[in-house]
Amino acid sequence: MNHGDQYRVLVVEDEFLVALQIEADLVAAGYSVIGPFTSLAQSISAARAHPFDIATLDLNLRGEFAYPLVDELMEREVPVLLLTGYTALDLPERFRALPRLAKPFDGTQLIQKIEGLHPFNGSPAGV
Repeated sequence: MNHGDQYRVLVVEDEFLVALQIEADLVAAGYSVIGPFTSLAQSISAARAHPFDIATLDLNLRGEFAYPLVDELMEREVPVLLLTGYTALDLPERFRALPRLAKPFDGTQLIQKIEGLHPFNGSPAGV
């Protein structure tokens, strides 16, 4: 069942082709995409300016870690999916329990993880 059209996903990814694929996969599944954003500054600005329900975050944005954004989203109780090549043990302890999708991944895996982050009850998490 396609419930994605109710949800807006903030996409933070600095690799152009990966960002395009993430966006295409989300749109095909019925999600609305905010982004993609490629830098920490852009991402934080966008997260504060645009309403969204779920965030997919590449952690390493051209050598700059997205940890401040992850902290902010966790504080706001926004569901976060980390898209990264890092293992849980490579992450700061406070992020180890967050949902993570290891790179490389395919669209099916991405959508399954995203669907696991929202309840499909007609009321998005909201921001």
